[in-house]
Amino acid sequence: MNQSECLHADWHLIGQADASKGVHSSVLDEYRNDCAEYAVVPSRQDYHLGYQQGLKQFCTRTSGFFYGKKGSKYRGICPAALEAEFLEGYVPGYELFMISDVMTRLRISVTDAERDIRKIRKLISAKEQLLISDKSTPADRQRLLGEIKRHHRDIFWLRQDADDSRFRLMRQKSEYDHKLRTLPY
Repeated sequence: MNQSECLHADWHLIGQADASKGVHSSVLDEYRNDCAEYAVVPSRQDYHLGYQQGLKQFCTRTSGFFYGKKGSKYRGICPAALEAEFLEGYVPGYELFMISDVMTRLRISVTDAERDIRKIRKLISAKEQLLISDKSTPADRQRLLGEIKRHHRDIFWLRQDADDSRFRLMRQKSEYDHKLRTLPY
């Protein structure tokens, strides 16, 4: 926090905002360190009263779902009386996040394989031009044919990888859609 924030802080409101965002109350120690430079001592009581109000907003099933769905890590801040309800939303939300994360990595894998295939095709094309060149010796042609053959083999395996990733992506998408349909949100 800067000097102005420390001097004009509404500690009740800050505590409420922190809890409603899922921030652990230990952040008050950071505020205390920041504000000590300006001879300001945060009101622990006001902060904790606001924090308790913020927990009532945060520790709900719906809030848990969206907190989990964006991939946020739950730090066990909900009181025991509210935690079960929060987790009822958080767990399926976090599962959707994890599936979505896998889908993103699979899409990247497909894109990378397709890019590599395009690069290899350009190499093959260039080597085919050298192959038919009058300047190529029989030894050059034999070497180029071997390289072209290896490039075609590389393309085969890249296609296999891309197809496998596409299939896994389709399965993940199906699982994601199924989970989404079964949620009450």
